[in-house]
Formats: sequence, C-alpha cells, structure tokens
Amino acid sequence: MPGAVAILTETWRFFARHYPVVLAFGALASAQRFLSVSGTADWAGGVGGEIFTAAARIAFIAWAAATLLRGTTWQGAGARWSAWNTRNWPTVLASMGLLALFLVVFKVIPDALAGRVGGIDRETWLAWELAIKNITVIPFTMLWMMVLLAVRPFASAAPAEPAGERVS
Repeated sequence: MPGAVAILTETWRFFARHYPVVLAFGALASAQRFLSVSGTADWAGGVGGEIFTAAARIAFIAWAAATLLRGTTWQGAGARWSAWNTRNWPTVLASMGLLALFLVVFKVIPDALAGRVGGIDRETWLAWELAIKNITVIPFTMLWMMVLLAVRPFASAAPAEPAGERVS
C-alpha cells in the first residue's frame, strides 16, 4: 500500500502544480458535457459533441504524457515496464483498490444522495456532476493511471530483469 499511496501523492503534486493546464483542457469537456446533458445547446450533443470531448481528452493525454515522460530513455523501456510490473504488482493492485474506493466516494455516494435533494431534477444534477468531474476527478484519474502504468515503470532505474531472473 505504501507504493500506491506514493504514486497517488506524486500524481496529486503534478495535478496541483499544473492545475491551470488541467483546468483548461477539462473546461472544454466540462462545457460540452454540461451543455449536452442540460439540453442547453443542441450542437453539444450527438456525435459532434462526443468528437469534441474526445479530441480535448486526447490532447490532454498527449500534453500529460509529453510532460510526465520528458527525459525518459526509451531504450529497453519494454523490459523496464515488464520488470517494474512484475516486482510491483501489489502496488498496481492496491492502486486499483484505491480507485474502486474513490469510485464509491465520488460516484456512488453522490448519486445516492442526489435522489434525496429536493428541487433538483435528474438532468440538472447530472449536468453539474459531469461539469465538475471533467475538471477534477476525470483528469486526475487519467494522470494517476499514467503515473502508475507509464511514468513509474518507464522511469525505473532498476535492472530490466526481476531479482533472481538475471541471465549471467
């Protein structure tokens, strides 16, 4: 669990330090989702709106990958990735457990409480929920998975072979 918490902390620091950029990308998806779900703008729904949001997310991922993986040596990256995941599978598993916990806290509980709030219709609740999540939870989770599945394994300075499997 300490490895999973360290990765979560590393992600939080990056997220907070770069939040203006995260907000800029997230605001694009947030606006599209809010306008689409609330029915405020017909152009935001349908295929065009989904392509717009997908493009914003792909651009965010490209920026994040370029920023997070700057300076990475790509020679032997596949072997480093495999070795890191072989050695650190408990960290990956604990991270997935934390992700499941956060799903309950940030999705299941708010949705359960939404039904108890008077005066708010389902579409309005969902529009605001998606608008807020697109500038907070969604980009954070994307960064978290990138740090877990790319940054840590590729940046590993450890030998490519797990201990005990080295060829002499």
